[in-house]
Amino acid sequence: MENEYVCTSEGTSMAPELLTFQETLPAPKCMQDESTAMAEEMEIVNLSDDLAIQKPILISKHLTPEEKEYLI
Repeated sequence: MENEYVCTSEGTSMAPELLTFQETLPAPKCMQDESTAMAEEMEIVNLSDDLAIQKPILISKHLTPEEKEYLI
C-alpha cells in the first residue's frame, strides 16, 4: 500500500499522521446565526394627494418629525 499524503493550503503535502488539529472555539455571540426579531410599532401613511386613490405605506411610529417629513 502506498503512503497517503494530504495537500495543505500552502501547497505542500504532509503525511496524515503528521497533521495536527486545533481545538475550535465557538464564535462570539454577536457573530452567531441567531435572529432576534423585534416587533416595531408602525403607522399607515397615505402618500396620495388624491383622496380617491390610496397609496398606503408603513413607517415607524418612533420617527422624529424631521424624519417623517423627509420620508413623506
